[in-house]
Amino acid sequence: MTTDRNRRLLLLGGAILAAVVVVVIAIAVSQGGSDDDSVGGSGGPTASGGGAQQSQSAEVKQLFGDIPQRGVTLGQSDAPATLIEFADLQCPFCAQYTTGALPTVIQDYVRTGRLKMQLRLLRFIGPDSERGAEVAAAATLQNKGWDFSDLFYRNQGQENSGYATDAFLEGLARETPGLDVEQLNSDLDSPAAQRLVRQAERQANTLGVSGTPTFFVQTGNGAPQQLQLSSLDADSVTAAIDSALGEQ
Repeated sequence: MTTDRNRRLLLLGGAILAAVVVVVIAIAVSQGGSDDDSVGGSGGPTASGGGAQQSQSAEVKQLFGDIPQRGVTLGQSDAPATLIEFADLQCPFCAQYTTGALPTVIQDYVRTGRLKMQLRLLRFIGPDSERGAEVAAAATLQNKGWDFSDLFYRNQGQENSGYATDAFLEGLARETPGLDVEQLNSDLDSPAAQRLVRQAERQANTLGVSGTPTFFVQTGNGAPQQLQLSSLDADSVTAAIDSALGEQ
């Protein structure tokens, strides 16, 4: 487990901290495509400075804007079915799904009220997974877990390279639309945030989840049924959802 010091984001303040984040991003740009621990390393899109981060923030705001978000749940509360996703923020296949198929799922199913979605983050790959999941859980307490996680995937680095540093995580948090970073920092070690992480792990164990991403569809109060996917592209995911919903 990380120490309290390592789990805190706000190690520096004001303009000094902002400068540190800019330097980190600049280094990542200069080393883009290498097998290092920079932001946007292998497995994710390369950040190209503050402008790119702001562009990503705008894209995330557009993707999730005006959709109800309550804790881990995204979508209308009266949607007849729930798509449950088990994911690890370090998982490159989770990033592939999130940056590729997720926008279509949101547009065709969530915005139309056919589905609501739940994001259950696991942390089995390594320490960067743990740190990311802890921050995402704190963001979830502000109903911004989906937004933060989406930004994380857009800047995913090489697995277990140590890239999920305080500067990396705070940079993402500050670019997450509507997220109060000071409140996030206060919530990091809270029982409520820790409870979200443990709940995800308990549910994964109950359902026999052995890898990520893994999806289940639950209709009403029925038992969750695992989604059978041939690939993670939008066409395959939507076909599998339609089949699970009895629409094929």
